[in-house]
Amino acid sequence: MSEQETQNNFNEAENAENQTEQQNPQQTESAEQQNENQAEVKEASAEEKNDNECVEESIANLTPEQLRTDLLSARLSIKQIRTEKELLKAEMKRKLDTLAAEKATVMSQYEEFKKNAEAEQKDKVQKLMEVTQKKLNEALQTRDEEIKRIQTRSENEIAKAKSFALEGFIKDLIPSLEPLEQALFYADRSNEAQKDMINGLEMTFELILKAISKNGVQVLDPKGEPFDPNFHQAIQHVPHPNLPANHVIDVVQKGYVLNGRVIKPALVVVSRAM
Repeated sequence: MSEQETQNNFNEAENAENQTEQQNPQQTESAEQQNENQAEVKEASAEEKNDNECVEESIANLTPEQLRTDLLSARLSIKQIRTEKELLKAEMKRKLDTLAAEKATVMSQYEEFKKNAEAEQKDKVQKLMEVTQKKLNEALQTRDEEIKRIQTRSENEIAKAKSFALEGFIKDLIPSLEPLEQALFYADRSNEAQKDMINGLEMTFELILKAISKNGVQVLDPKGEPFDPNFHQAIQHVPHPNLPANHVIDVVQKGYVLNGRVIKPALVVVSRAM
């Protein structure tokens, strides 16, 4: 830098300071501080001038060969800087590509994790629905079975009640049937005067037996059959030449069974061994 340029810079600095002082009339800086600032500016200008003079002197002392060498060095330095710049750009591109690849990998892993999480959640929901449906089906099946048991029990109880509803009535009717049967057994059928009465009694007796038979009553008349203590009551055991032991020889009173339940056992005479 020439001395003229240095002086111009110094003048511009002074003009700038003067303008600043004019724009800020109320500035409280002292005159001594201003002088110190001006001295510092002058000193800096002087140092810059000396440096420029040294550089100009050094350049003036260089030979053309030295200038060419310095120029070649400068060009090599520029080329090296450009090479380093390209290497830096390539390294930067490689790092950016690596970051992009890592980002893509992370995003892919995230999508896979998200997909697996959704599938796992869906599977859990499906399993929960299956378990709930299974429990619901089991509950419904248990309820249906309980309803069937209740219906079966109710039907059995109804059937049982229906089957034995006539039990009291039959028990009250039997004492009336037995004398009627005895009267018919001992009736004098050779007496023409009593024939119509006997026929009427027989018809009445048969109608009563038919009516109670329709309602599940069975008359026990086990003559000649094996003795069964569940349905028969033995009042006498006698030997018999034509029947084996434990067979009914004679029926003293007939028995009555209502739907398999004994209302009155048959009173019988049972054979025994000779």
